Amino acid sequence: MSANGEFVELLKRGNRAVHVNPPHGLDIHLTESGSDWLWSVYSVFGVLSIMYACFFFYQEMKGGSQLIRYTMAGPFLISIFEFFQYYTYASNLGWTNIQAEFRGEDVSHPVTDLYPNVRQIFYAKYVAWFLCWPIQLFLLELAGITINHSGEVFSTWELIHSLLVQMIGYEYWVISLLVGALIHSTYKWGYWVMGIFVSFCVLGVQFKRQIFDLKIRGVSLIVYLLSIICTLLYNVCWGLSDGGNAISPNGEAVFYGILDYCIFAIWTGYLCFIICNYGEWPEIEVQNGMMPNQMQEKNLPESPRASGETAYDTDIENTDIENTDIENTDNDAVQREPEDEDEDMEQPEDISQRV
Repeated sequence: MSANGEFVELLKRGNRAVHVNPPHGLDIHLTESGSDWLWSVYSVFGVLSIMYACFFFYQEMKGGSQLIRYTMAGPFLISIFEFFQYYTYASNLGWTNIQAEFRGEDVSHPVTDLYPNVRQIFYAKYVAWFLCWPIQLFLLELAGITINHSGEVFSTWELIHSLLVQMIGYEYWVISLLVGALIHSTYKWGYWVMGIFVSFCVLGVQFKRQIFDLKIRGVSLIVYLLSIICTLLYNVCWGLSDGGNAISPNGEAVFYGILDYCIFAIWTGYLCFIICNYGEWPEIEVQNGMMPNQMQEKNLPESPRASGETAYDTDIENTDIENTDIENTDNDAVQREPEDEDEDMEQPEDISQRV
């Protein structure tokens, strides 16, 4: 068979990921149509990965500005992580079987005799979110401090505090959803509630930071508010899929795929665009309200010759001390000379007496 014939045969066979990696011991699982959708999402993130990789290495070889090079690393890493995740997801890999708590749609050909049925839980997507969200938050903070803040000085500790609170909070949220999805009993909802509580707290801190501290306005404000809605919809999707078993794994794949498009493709691309085109390197204070040059001046050791007047006075004092020492030495020598003469004159008398 020719090469063209093999290619046509491959196209006729279509997506065979579900057949090559079949689900075992599952009643509710991903089907071929769901895998087709996931491969389309995989293709988008694959194109984004190649595009961001070219931009990133071009800036590195060109020696572009430090701000652009730092910015391009973010979407490049996010696209790589999502590219990896959707390859695993579309290939029907990276999953485990958990018995659902509630009964969902009727299964035509159940494999197990368990009731409710056993559902397919994909844990690969949680791993990708755990890696992507901190980078996304870094881009959001970077966009906030580099746009329309010319001459304004930002606190280093305030930046570190804001990023740490947001990153750790989002990581806690993702882990809560993952642990809850792997639990069969109703206790899974406790992790879901804890994750939602922490996510609301972090969103409050983030909202205050972006709106009142960094003062984002215009299109950026609209995009940011839409991103908050998408973030909250992750909780809704979890409750309908891994938690409540109300929608099938195919519906779950479509729901999560659209949310990942909005957050990690559109929103990430927007942040990258505005930083590279409108961002300016911010002025950041290092310690106690001082800039780096001020810290260097403060840390310089004090010198006795800091000014000409000080040096002149010091030399005069030293010269006076030396002259005083010389005069005292001369006086001592003068006073000692008569005593020496008296001793020499008394010496013969003593000799004669001895004789």
